[in-house]
Amino acid sequence: MIVALAGHVDHGKTSIVKALTGVDTDRLAEEKRRGLTIDLGFAYADIDGHRIGFVDVPGHHRFVHNMVAGIAGRQYALLVVAADDGVMPQSREHLQILNLLGLTAGAVALNKVDRVDASRLVTVHRQIRALTAGSFLEQAKILELSCASGQGVAALRHHLANETDPTNAPTSASAGRAAAPFRLPIDRAFNVRGSGLVVTGTVVSGSVAIGDQVAVGGSERTVRERTVRERIVRVRGLHVQSAPATSASAGDRAAVNLAGSIDEVGRGDWLLAPQTAQASKRFAAALSVVDDFPRRLKHNAPVHIYHATSHSQGRVLLIDSAALTAGNRAIVDVATQRELHVKVGDRIVLRDHDLERTLGGARILEVEAPARRRPAARRNRLANIRPDDPAATLTALARHEPISLAAFARHWNMASELARRLAADSGLRLVDEEALHPDLVAQATATVRAELETHHRQHPASAGLASSQLGTGIGNATTRCVLALLVDAGALRLDGGHYALASHRATIPDEVLRLFAAVEANLDSKQPPSLGDIGKRLQRPFAALERQMRALPAFGLAIRISENRYYLPQRLLELAAVASELAAAGPFTVRQFRDAAGVGRNIVIEVLEHFDAKGFTRRDGDTRTVVGEPAVVVAP
Repeated sequence: MIVALAGHVDHGKTSIVKALTGVDTDRLAEEKRRGLTIDLGFAYADIDGHRIGFVDVPGHHRFVHNMVAGIAGRQYALLVVAADDGVMPQSREHLQILNLLGLTAGAVALNKVDRVDASRLVTVHRQIRALTAGSFLEQAKILELSCASGQGVAALRHHLANETDPTNAPTSASAGRAAAPFRLPIDRAFNVRGSGLVVTGTVVSGSVAIGDQVAVGGSERTVRERTVRERIVRVRGLHVQSAPATSASAGDRAAVNLAGSIDEVGRGDWLLAPQTAQASKRFAAALSVVDDFPRRLKHNAPVHIYHATSHSQGRVLLIDSAALTAGNRAIVDVATQRELHVKVGDRIVLRDHDLERTLGGARILEVEAPARRRPAARRNRLANIRPDDPAATLTALARHEPISLAAFARHWNMASELARRLAADSGLRLVDEEALHPDLVAQATATVRAELETHHRQHPASAGLASSQLGTGIGNATTRCVLALLVDAGALRLDGGHYALASHRATIPDEVLRLFAAVEANLDSKQPPSLGDIGKRLQRPFAALERQMRALPAFGLAIRISENRYYLPQRLLELAAVASELAAAGPFTVRQFRDAAGVGRNIVIEVLEHFDAKGFTRRDGDTRTVVGEPAVVVAP
């Protein structure tokens, strides 16, 4: 168990840790000189057979950023209040932060009881109960003690040992965190002679073992003129609760020895499972403003954002209202100056930039919020997100649009296999790892069928419609997925980039058939003649022939590769096969393609420029590589 001590400056947090462990957590020279905690302090002790870690956080309001960095959601809170001072401003703010970060268990240590009489103790007890009313400490024990005399220290030690009872069954939430990919926010980084870089922090989710590969995720920054984000390193050693270990799991306080070339690591960076490492500068969150915030929170308000050990300045962007007042809640966008490794369900603390006091806290709903403002559709989407219920959220979101399971797993910090299982158990349809609700599939199918039926009835000679002409009102992504489902099921036919109902057969006009019959023999070649030469052979006026030939591509009978040259689809595919064969050995030149295809240089250039335009090949100087599928060269 990890115990986080919070409370006002000079109320005795460091003294309590020393009384319980024998360790003075004020390690900095300035802390010794000034007699107050500035940075995080850590200590461990074996108490009644239990290994307990202690995090001593600063109590001074100027060091709240360090205080927040020491708090993790699964810690046990020990709120320290001095009997002589009673409840003070940081007593209140620290409790607000503990609440906002989602702590659920703890006690109150009423310290320095030797300095006051019985009536003062009664008064401070009342203050504490008033302070904790409505919080997770509302029913918590108040343990009286004095570090100076030793009174109550043994009782506190016994209480903490009881709270670590291993028979307590884990909750479903803690089980979910244990199964999730590994995450650890770094609160310290230092070098150990003979071992190298060591980072410490509390494991937020998942587990890590010696030999594992992890990503070091930091904010975007420039190091030696190169941009650094995630770097992959190996775990070469571990300590858990300050004792050697082979693995560390969610809730453990761990020191991780990293192997690899890595620089500029420090507080605010993360150790992460590589597959879920992703940072964001803009996200949506459900914000709760604290009850005693003294002014209205307006759109674009400057704030300090605290996420685990990370900190960034940024702004709150209101979505639904012009301003928020104390005690209110709203879904907002948060734009940060520095990238943060947030996941859905994570908690953040916001402090007012000008007032230097806690404004409120929020839970992350959306990791990649769009930069531009969105209409009511986006508000409805955010309202469907339940951070504690990914299955229900996935089902709700998939009713409106296809959901990428890879992105969903990454944003929710879950294994990709779990995301697929959630989709399958919810009865969602999958198209290339995108999930759609059956209701959305049915709605989109009806729309596409109706549009094609109308088109076939009005234009019986047409081969069908392109994907860009289908799916009015249902979105491009939904249309793309549903078209793929319908083609796979045999309900639609895809021919030359045109979609048609499987039962439809285009009626090619007689004049088009007669034209094709006249020109087919001329086009049936790897180097067909130009339209001018064909016109001379057929003794047809060039202008009229040029106009008539434009009908052939519409029915997939011929492909126009340049202003005055057409190919039969099969002949063009044969040339695409030649390009693919050359590209298998590396980039190829015009001359190499000409020699392999047996086609004249002028025509070769027209063919290759057509391939480039269709995205089948890509030119780089004097060479080309194949970057697409051959079928695109005959697409309309």
